[in-house]
Amino acid sequence: MKNEKLKIVGEYLLDKLDVVSVYFAGQLRKYQPRWYGSVDPEELALGVADGVKMTMECFIRGDLDVLEEHMKGCAGVKLDRGVGIRDVVEATLLGKRGVREYGREFFTNREDYIEFLEELDDFYFEVLIITTDRYSAMLLSRLDTEHVRNRLLLEASRTVTSALDPDEVLERLAEVLAGTVDDGCCTIFLVHPETGVLVPSAGSGYASDECQSALRGLRLCPSGNAISGVDGKSYGFCSVNKAGSSFADILPEAVRSGSVSLFPINNGTRMVGVALVSSLRVGFSFDEATRELVEGILNTVAVAIESAAAARQTRRQLEESESLRRVANILLQRPDGRNGEVLSLIAEEARLIVNGVGSAIMVNEGSRLHYVYGAGSPQPTSEYYDVESSFYGKVLRFGVTVIVRDAQAEIPPGQCHPEIKTLIIVPLQEGERKLGLLLVSDKPGGFDKTDRRIMEMFAAQAVLAMRNSRMFEQSEKLVVQDERQRLARELHDSVTQALYAITFCSDAAARSLESGRETAAVEQLKALQGMAQQAMRDMRSLIFDLHPPELESEGLVGALQARLNSVEVRSGLSAELLVGGEEKRLPLRVEEEVFRIAIEALNNSTKHSKAESVTVSVDFWDGHTSLQVVDNGRGFDFTTLPSGGMGLRGIRERAERINAKLSMNSSPGEGTSVRIDLYDKTAVQEEEQ
Repeated sequence: MKNEKLKIVGEYLLDKLDVVSVYFAGQLRKYQPRWYGSVDPEELALGVADGVKMTMECFIRGDLDVLEEHMKGCAGVKLDRGVGIRDVVEATLLGKRGVREYGREFFTNREDYIEFLEELDDFYFEVLIITTDRYSAMLLSRLDTEHVRNRLLLEASRTVTSALDPDEVLERLAEVLAGTVDDGCCTIFLVHPETGVLVPSAGSGYASDECQSALRGLRLCPSGNAISGVDGKSYGFCSVNKAGSSFADILPEAVRSGSVSLFPINNGTRMVGVALVSSLRVGFSFDEATRELVEGILNTVAVAIESAAAARQTRRQLEESESLRRVANILLQRPDGRNGEVLSLIAEEARLIVNGVGSAIMVNEGSRLHYVYGAGSPQPTSEYYDVESSFYGKVLRFGVTVIVRDAQAEIPPGQCHPEIKTLIIVPLQEGERKLGLLLVSDKPGGFDKTDRRIMEMFAAQAVLAMRNSRMFEQSEKLVVQDERQRLARELHDSVTQALYAITFCSDAAARSLESGRETAAVEQLKALQGMAQQAMRDMRSLIFDLHPPELESEGLVGALQARLNSVEVRSGLSAELLVGGEEKRLPLRVEEEVFRIAIEALNNSTKHSKAESVTVSVDFWDGHTSLQVVDNGRGFDFTTLPSGGMGLRGIRERAERINAKLSMNSSPGEGTSVRIDLYDKTAVQEEEQ
């Protein structure tokens, strides 16, 4: 027997024998008052000291020889006193639990402590086997059945207490309890910390999905008089789906007939849950021995069950918080998403957050609800539902979350897909404004108050996301409107004026020809040709500004060079492009905004600044890109400019849209400098959005 860690603990506890003996004696008096409650504490501690000493010697030696001899004598004495095997096993496990607690204090390293637990499990497993073997030998065939059941009790305690995952603890316990009877089934109900209702948390032995679905939809209440447990306590019940309701109809009679029993799970005075144990065998009825066995298992592992329940609740709360945080980040950090994209995302995340099968969003369009997006299946059968007459319209008007437990019975025909069984419908509301409905269908076991709470929190975040998306689309429309106004001004200032001049010049040339002044007409026609060519260049420049083809094919640097070439030809301005660092591509949307900032700055240089030269610098660093436009024009005083003058408002707005740092410097007679700094993290975020 491996005893590397046990040996250390054995030597440690032998040095503290008196203290340890008093502790174990106190545990026996507390948990087995029937046998030890009236025994003098000091006398009991002395008796316990012998057992502790022999156990620690076995720890050190790595065998059970000493204990085996001791058990031979003790077994007969205990049987004579009427001490049952269950009490012996319980006392042994109390000893194991005490040693485990001392080990927890001794081993501060997790790996050492886990190795100690494994050795401790193996040791007590052998101890209990020896114990049950000794009693079985003395009771012979009369105790044979009890011996098998006690081995099951032992295996239950070993299996449950050694599992680390809370769901695994409960599932293993359900398997063990189902195994106490022939063709057995078991469902473990745990007290919900928020509602106090007993909710199914684990099950074993059920042959059909229908039966499992029925039990998942069943809820027990700690008050009521519909059914009674083996301790005489009465319970009420309810259901969250149609299958659970059907099961609830037959449960009371099954309990009264004895084929189903409810066993309370208590840790001291605290109610942890209830175990529902039954058999599929026709005519089965619980006998006293089986009841005692199940009760013994539950008493032994009650602490582990309560710990598993607390761990499950903590994990669920963490998962809910993480899920809501993740959804909030996805929805609220994408303000530039189209409303349709956001609605589609909401539908998918809503289905996942409560483990539903299908989800849908209906948008309020005044007199009707419009089904616009869905995820999973099944989905609503119609695209539109009347607000005044439909089931969904009623939910929208009242503005309260509704849980539908039997969709086919509660929702009028034609308004619900025939495969939908349960449904939660959450209104999407922004103050008094009713935006629509969010629907999730067919969570296994049905929806409850916890799902309502989670979905209402989710819906509040979804409404914020929809609002952000709507505001972004409105802002984009304003941006488009500003761009149109800018183009209109450009056309008026350049192309339109040139066309007026061409018209006047052509009229003058016509009059010169009519009057025979051919030389004047030729000069006028040459001037007209120059005006037309300039108008053509201006028009090409405007078209280029709308969407320069070089921007996609050659990137920001190529597009800027093409624009500067055009500026030199059109205005005679000396324009130079300087590029620093290794050129890299930014997201196209970011490059477009940077390009248009450069265009606005160049327009100021050519039209307002009266500059003779302009230099555009683009520098690429690791994690950082900058653009600077510098001219040698007459400059200006920022304080004397009207708000948004000289295209500066457009520059600021574009810089804000890509989270770029903007700096502008100018003073009369000193020229103008416009610079933006953009960091790659920001650019990457823009690309992902």
